Amino acid sequence: MRWLHVSGRSLACLLIVASSASAVLFDHSSYDEILRHYVDDEGLVDYASIRQNSLSALESYFERLGDADLAGWPYPEKLAFWINAYNARVIYLVAQKPQMKKISQDFEMFNQPFKVAGQTLSLNDVEFRVLRGIVNPDNKKGPIVGVTLDKRDPRVGFALVRGTLDSPKLHNFAYTAENVDDTLFGDAKRFANSSKYVDIANGRLQLSSLLKWYAKDFDSVGGVAAFLSEQMDPEKRADTEEIKGLLIADFKRTEYRYDWTINDQKNVPIK
Repeated sequence: MRWLHVSGRSLACLLIVASSASAVLFDHSSYDEILRHYVDDEGLVDYASIRQNSLSALESYFERLGDADLAGWPYPEKLAFWINAYNARVIYLVAQKPQMKKISQDFEMFNQPFKVAGQTLSLNDVEFRVLRGIVNPDNKKGPIVGVTLDKRDPRVGFALVRGTLDSPKLHNFAYTAENVDDTLFGDAKRFANSSKYVDIANGRLQLSSLLKWYAKDFDSVGGVAAFLSEQMDPEKRADTEEIKGLLIADFKRTEYRYDWTINDQKNVPIK
């Protein structure tokens, strides 16, 4: 390897240029601001206020998403980009449907095309074809050369928010290249240690349907049961050992559940 000798001042200039180049790959700050203003600490959304104040801001964000050129971007930058694109689009579509109570009333919203990274894709395309690298079951189209991510991270299932109460928690900040790995790590831990998603009823496991829908994504890490066992923390829940036992000995009898009610702040009773 040959080293290039530069002065202290020249080196500082190079570092500034390099830092600036990496910083401008994509700016998610406008979306981040919307999340900080309208998503509470429980991941619930003030859709009424978004509808009144921030639809145009989301539309401007989508214009930039649509024109983004991801060529040469590092994996963390791409991963954060696609997760944000998915979640922001869901927020936007739900905000435009004030009369809708459950996402299950309009699954077709996940097939509506929009421009993102120079492609015309649906939410299902982003989820299946881009982030997971598999066939979209609705249009039967597969991975996209040069667009689909190089590897499938099973933790993505804990980051995509379908606009429902039983979705993983929506953060009140945007994913970035800098925070995406640590945030996904926390997402998985939070999911596995929450009785909302992993519980016992009448001696049987009750799991979020997300774990059934994403089951094949966990094959690379030993399967759903092994992954959950790895993530569980006895300091976070007293029934950890009981759940681990059922994951090993009785996983086939698991019951799955999912509430499609919209994750709107108004849909949660005031305590």
